[in-house]
Amino acid sequence: MSLGDYLLYTGLFIAILATQLGTRRPDARRLLLPVAIVAGVGFKYLKEIPSGSTAHLIEAAGLAVGLLFGLASIALIDVRRDPADSRLITVAGWPYAALWTVAMALRMGFAYGSTHWFTHALVTFSTEHHVPAATYGTAFIFMVLAMITVRTAGVLIRARRVGATVDFGKLRIARHFAR
Repeated sequence: MSLGDYLLYTGLFIAILATQLGTRRPDARRLLLPVAIVAGVGFKYLKEIPSGSTAHLIEAAGLAVGLLFGLASIALIDVRRDPADSRLITVAGWPYAALWTVAMALRMGFAYGSTHWFTHALVTFSTEHHVPAATYGTAFIFMVLAMITVRTAGVLIRARRVGATVDFGKLRIARHFAR
């Protein structure tokens, strides 16, 4: 990864956490924006998904880890209904931030380690198992996309369960699916 990539991912991480920590009254746009951002980054990097059985296993592992982190993040967000106007309220504190920080540190640590600490071992493994280099990035994009999508879907499902409303007013497509 380049310095620009590290800065991009760190900036996205800070922006996403800054908009989710504390007590918030998110509307549909605020909930769906992180999914759209990660999908956009994924679109930039995922020109094609690397093939091969080991590559697909690594990609599936990234997806599975993202699902687990997403489920854990749902457990760390309190979802409420504002009694005054029935709007959604979310509360996320330091445990939520710690979980996202661990996920980010794992991705960044692997990226840095693959070019500085364990390059030879990774190249040897990739060569022996016919794993294209792009596989690892693809797995991490799947991880982040799954984590954010699961968290967003979980918040929306929990909002519906507590009777909270989410304003889909300006998002016609999302309004259709929210019915």
